[in-house]
Amino acid sequence: MASLQLLQLTEHGRNLLSSKRRTLAIVSGALLAGGTLAYAQSGRRRKPQDANSCSDTNAQTRNKERVGQNGVDDKLVKTRKKKNGLKSLHFLAAILIKKLGPNGTNYLLGMILTAVLRTAVGHRIAKVQGYLFRAAFLRRVPTFTRLIIENLLLCFLQSTIYQTSKYLTGSLGLRFKKILTDLVHTDYFEFRLVGPSLDHTMILVGGFSPHLTRAYVVRSGDGQTHVVQTLTSENMVYYKISHVDHRISNPEQRIASDIPKFCSELSDLVQDDLTAVADGLIYIWRLCSYASPKYVLWILAYVIGAGGAIRKFSPAFGKLKSMEQQLEGEYRQVHSRLRTHAESVAFYGGENREASHIMQRFRALVRHLNVVLHENWWFGMIQDFLLKYLGATVGVVLIIEPFFAGNLRPDSSTLGRAEMLSNLRYHTSVIISLFQSLGTLSVSSRKLNILSGYANRICELLDVSRELSGVRDRLISHNSPAGNYTSEANYIEFSGVKVVTPSGNVLVDDLTLRLESGSNLLITGPNGSGKSSLFRVLGGLWPLVSGHIVKPGVGSNLNKEIFYVPQRPYTAVGTLRDQLIYPLTADEETEPLSYGGMVDLLKNVDLEYLLERYPLDKEVNWGDELSLGEQQRLGMARLFYHKPKFAILDECTSAVTTDMEERFCKRVRAMGTSCITISHRPALVAFHDIVLSLDGEGGWNVQDNRNGSSFSAELEFDTLKLSETDRKSDALAVQRAFVTGTKGTASSKPKKQSYSTEVIASSPSMEIEQTVQSPIVTQLQCSPRPLPVRVAAMSQILVPKLFDKQGGQLLAVALLVFSRTWISDRIASLNGTSVKYVLEQDKAAFIRLTGISVLQSAANSIVSPSLRHLTSRIALGWRIRMTNHLLQYYLKRNAFYKVFNISGVTMDADQRITHDVEKLTSDLAGLVTGMVKPLVDIIWFTWRMKLLSGRRGVAILYAYMFLGLGFLRAVSPDFGDLANQEQELEGTFRFMHARLRTHAESIAFFGGGSREKAMIEAKFTTLLEHSRTFLRKRWLYGIFDDFVTKQLPNNVTWGLSMLYAMEHKGDRALTSTQGELAHALRFLASVVSQSFIAFGDILELHKKFLELSGGINRIFELEELLKASQNNPVVPSNAINAASEEIISFHDVDIVTPSQKLLARQLSCDVSRGKSLLVTGPNGSGKSSIFRVLQGLWPIASGRLSKPSQGIFHVPQRPYTCLGTLRDQIIYPLSREEAELKMLSIYEIGDKSTVCMSLDDHLKRILENVRLVYLLEREGWDATPNWEDILSLGEQQRLGMARLFFHCPKFGVLDECTNATSVDVEEHLYRIATNMGITVITSSQRPALIPFHSLELKLIDGEGRWELCAIHQ
Repeated sequence: MASLQLLQLTEHGRNLLSSKRRTLAIVSGALLAGGTLAYAQSGRRRKPQDANSCSDTNAQTRNKERVGQNGVDDKLVKTRKKKNGLKSLHFLAAILIKKLGPNGTNYLLGMILTAVLRTAVGHRIAKVQGYLFRAAFLRRVPTFTRLIIENLLLCFLQSTIYQTSKYLTGSLGLRFKKILTDLVHTDYFEFRLVGPSLDHTMILVGGFSPHLTRAYVVRSGDGQTHVVQTLTSENMVYYKISHVDHRISNPEQRIASDIPKFCSELSDLVQDDLTAVADGLIYIWRLCSYASPKYVLWILAYVIGAGGAIRKFSPAFGKLKSMEQQLEGEYRQVHSRLRTHAESVAFYGGENREASHIMQRFRALVRHLNVVLHENWWFGMIQDFLLKYLGATVGVVLIIEPFFAGNLRPDSSTLGRAEMLSNLRYHTSVIISLFQSLGTLSVSSRKLNILSGYANRICELLDVSRELSGVRDRLISHNSPAGNYTSEANYIEFSGVKVVTPSGNVLVDDLTLRLESGSNLLITGPNGSGKSSLFRVLGGLWPLVSGHIVKPGVGSNLNKEIFYVPQRPYTAVGTLRDQLIYPLTADEETEPLSYGGMVDLLKNVDLEYLLERYPLDKEVNWGDELSLGEQQRLGMARLFYHKPKFAILDECTSAVTTDMEERFCKRVRAMGTSCITISHRPALVAFHDIVLSLDGEGGWNVQDNRNGSSFSAELEFDTLKLSETDRKSDALAVQRAFVTGTKGTASSKPKKQSYSTEVIASSPSMEIEQTVQSPIVTQLQCSPRPLPVRVAAMSQILVPKLFDKQGGQLLAVALLVFSRTWISDRIASLNGTSVKYVLEQDKAAFIRLTGISVLQSAANSIVSPSLRHLTSRIALGWRIRMTNHLLQYYLKRNAFYKVFNISGVTMDADQRITHDVEKLTSDLAGLVTGMVKPLVDIIWFTWRMKLLSGRRGVAILYAYMFLGLGFLRAVSPDFGDLANQEQELEGTFRFMHARLRTHAESIAFFGGGSREKAMIEAKFTTLLEHSRTFLRKRWLYGIFDDFVTKQLPNNVTWGLSMLYAMEHKGDRALTSTQGELAHALRFLASVVSQSFIAFGDILELHKKFLELSGGINRIFELEELLKASQNNPVVPSNAINAASEEIISFHDVDIVTPSQKLLARQLSCDVSRGKSLLVTGPNGSGKSSIFRVLQGLWPIASGRLSKPSQGIFHVPQRPYTCLGTLRDQIIYPLSREEAELKMLSIYEIGDKSTVCMSLDDHLKRILENVRLVYLLEREGWDATPNWEDILSLGEQQRLGMARLFFHCPKFGVLDECTNATSVDVEEHLYRIATNMGITVITSSQRPALIPFHSLELKLIDGEGRWELCAIHQ
């Protein structure tokens, strides 16, 4: 084939080196390359400024401006002037280039190489196809055969190069994703401070986390070597970013969604631009080599002008994309929040309220998406008209003009006209490719604008993370003589310490206290007085505003010196052994924990049965498996394993019995560990030497009994006593117990003699139990439907009626597709006619044809964007319908709880309802449009093809389609399962980040950041490995797919063209005959090409449907479970009967967990109005499980439950604060309108304004009753902070009791919902409930509550045994 030359160049063209054309070609190429490189160069010039904007310099200025009157940084509303979108993009691009590494560099070089090879092969294919056109026109079969073989080989090579390019692009995107994710994780979890050896002095950087000191040998500029010490520590940004700073509301959205999309689109942009640059340079050179360089200048001028006009009209796509991601994140966050608090919401019956929050976020997202679609629609029409369709017309003029007046004008011979046709074919490929390459570069500005939206959000996350990591603040503190520091010591000391919340409230002022090793400190005070906050400052979670702190731990692992057991127990996902050694890993253990050691630790906390229940190597989500008390005991087992010098116990035993709590205290003291305990139980005074009382208003008081005398003067206690308020009563109760009691007594002991109990019922005897088979509860049952049935069900959901809105849009899509097909047919005919006019040299007719082409371009510029717009509208409409369909089941009858807890499968419902639905509907809309278009095209062009080539051509077309489809099905991997697994892994990675944010404080106190980072990165690595595997399989399959669906059909097209030319009748010497043949060949080529493109689209639909099937299965697996939770209620219809009398009755009810563990056998108990019931028993014995059965969350295995249909209100064990105002917290789960209606029905008030005032007055009285009125004074009725962050656990529990008092039900089910309050506050709340006539069913470990109950249900061992006792006061 080497003898084949494309064109006979003119003498002037062959002497290119001596002409001016070389100069023009070089200038044009330089313009193209220079414009491409300008972006990268500008990014490098701005890099220092951008880096500084993300660094510590600006942070210094910010912090100087932020200091408020309390000496603490005020809450930031605007931290800095936001980066320009492209500056953020430059900054991230600089990071990616710097950290690209050998693999990333190889990917990038491979992309450059494949771009050049792809252009070179495409250029050769264009040459060969020009020769093929000439050979067909001249009917030279041997030449045609050689050319078609070469074309086949080139097409296969092109498919291989193209798919390799896609593989390299995807690999580069994954490399970008790993770089940015690792960078974010580094800032999120740790920092490194490098400097000279710090000896024994360290800056107070936080926590109870590991600090590792490493030495490095560094060579300075003068050639000397120095030993530099690196101090590595957790900065706990994962806590501060959500609980202190609040500038970024959903970091997991940016990490798990924004970064992957940014990296994927950036790598695609790099590949497109590399290909465009390669095409532009090569085709500019070729165009200048055989035609006048003026064509290049015309093309450049047009593209630059059109690009400038497009940029002038372009909307702010970056801001739109940024807002879209923000709204997507907020919508996903409310779903994740519901998943986290599913049980509490179910107990409250808050599904309607949660549904309103979810739909509010979803509607806001839909409104914004409608705006985005509208902007894309009208801008798409402008862009398509200028760059695509009108550009094509300009291209036609440039293609044809040399053949009318240039050096490519044909001579009159047949061979000359054949040569002209070959030249025309090649010239067309050159001009079109050049237009496409320059158009791609011009459109890149819009893509960069969209990328800048992602870049802004990612850069903001990096900026905030780096600022919160406090590298600059620590350096300033270290260099300042008055810096807040701590040094290695054998004690803990607070000197003039001020504790201020992130919102500026002073909790403790000027605290001075020293705790020696061997002493024990008890801290008490009202809820929200700053007890836990004191240790947030000590741990570095909150900033130290004034004073200084001394604590042990420099140069060693602080977990060995100070170990914190937090208020909210935290259990990591892992094995039982992992829980005991947390936050260490097996590699970090100095002395590996043996099985015998595990047995001893678990025996100390009465949890040895866990060894029998769970295999040692089984990874479990312990937070779902264990009760609150069991989790607290596991936390104490952790403490016993670590054996620290100081132990901080932050109300970490509130859910265990008093006896067990005292046993733990003795055990800790026996280890030689000094206790710092936060508690409301006066009985613990006996185990402590010092009592620190906080009043919540900045004041504090210390009582010291180590030497038999009080540290504080008696006068201080008397003064405090005279000014006693409800807020200070907690502190006074413990102080009085400390002053009047001894270490061996407790203030609650006398109360034990004030009542007696009498057994009135009990569980069946053991002999009977052994003869009765254990009951079995049924979980959610649903048989998976086959994929075709699921597809049919999906069709009914998405298009229930043919003539509704979605049906109308589908008909409109069909109409637009038909219009585009007709326009394509006209363009194909126009192409053939233009060739005929060139052969006939009819310039006037060609000019008229150009006018028609402009009109067709205008029509196409309306039809194509409208088709894309309608496709996106259909996708959005289907997303709305599918979301509404799932939510109507998900938020009904507590299905959101059941799918997570009693379905028997791991279900990421939040991921499926949000991400999977969005992806499925988007892909499905594209698939449906992709089906309509090829079907219309096939029908239309098959008819056209039959007219031109007869039945034989149509038979060849259809035979090829069926054979190709069969071949692709045979070699296709299981893309459905691969896509399913990828979405599941993405959901798991996102959930791990959401879980980290939920438990951030407990993790930070444990110092578990490095452990959590390891778990998260393990999930991320698994996701990356799967993505790489998926990418490799796509690459191998893609080579055959692209060759069969796109490249091979071109060769079939040439074969049909040759057959047509062989059978064409007429005198070949006549110009008219030649014109007709040229027109027919060109038209036939267009028709056959369009037909094969349509068949190729149909063949490719198979692959798309396989990938889509994974999403369909995930969505409908969830839908089937949700329907099962509605159609097959977990409680049999004959097991529950709404009692007419006011009584709750259990009759022979077996309490069985979803995992088939029997907790209470044949429970029989009646609770009538005025006869309150106290449920007691060890942790994990089934106290909360009885309430789950009563609420209908768990099934009844056997027996009968009778209860009123209304008038039961649950206050769950885990407090829950909803989204909304302080008013919303009290009236939850009612909305404000429903609460006003309730007030209207109770007080019969007619005026609405009076109702509003009456409601607020009523709520204020409730706040006074629960001693939370200061929240109203501090926040007001309408503030909407994150209540979970600003309220202590005790305050949240009292807010739960406020809900109970507002609803004033007949029965109140209280599941250990006051264990974080003081004893006297707890008794006060129960007195109010009794006075209001509320009959309570209480689960508690506190004996002080016994006088408020008439019955006691004792769950003895959690193995089925129970006793019901009457309480006699």
